[in-house]
Amino acid sequence: MAITTAVELIKNISDTFEITDSLDDIIASASSSESSSVSPSSSASVSPSPSLGYADYTCGDENTLPGDDTNLETNYTAGDVTDVETINNVRVDQTGTGEFIIHQFKTFVSENSATITSVGQSTQATSTSTVYLQIYNRDTTTWDAIDSDNTTNINADFTLSGVIAELTNYKDASNIISCRVYQEAV
Repeated sequence: MAITTAVELIKNISDTFEITDSLDDIIASASSSESSSVSPSSSASVSPSPSLGYADYTCGDENTLPGDDTNLETNYTAGDVTDVETINNVRVDQTGTGEFIIHQFKTFVSENSATITSVGQSTQATSTSTVYLQIYNRDTTTWDAIDSDNTTNINADFTLSGVIAELTNYKDASNIISCRVYQEAV
């Protein structure tokens, strides 16, 4: 049986892939004044570290559920990332047969708490195979459950959401968190 899981994520950074982040971060980075000084040094780095707006999204079909947050086999295109930034019935598909169908999302978060939300659809009823939303715990190096759905019919929207009150164990050194949505195609 071929299963298509379509995930639509909102990624604004007051987000719905919902990284509820502070508006102060956005305001603090905006400046209306220009500087006339020239920097004598150059940087070989385009961006020294991830920041607000960073998105590293991948998807894939795997025989076994990955134990870490290594990127999956298919990178989202820039258009795919744009497609999942708002809930608008535009989704990114991933198919699979007898495998785990996974969408993984790495996002910069400057705050210590977040609300994470994913809206998706599947061609397999979640009563047949539950859909899960998880976040990667860097302290225990395991995936922690945020939410799941086992009551939605095929090709109908399901919403997975949860509040992570303390992100300390979920952020890497660059303030990136990793979340995934998956379903086993049975």
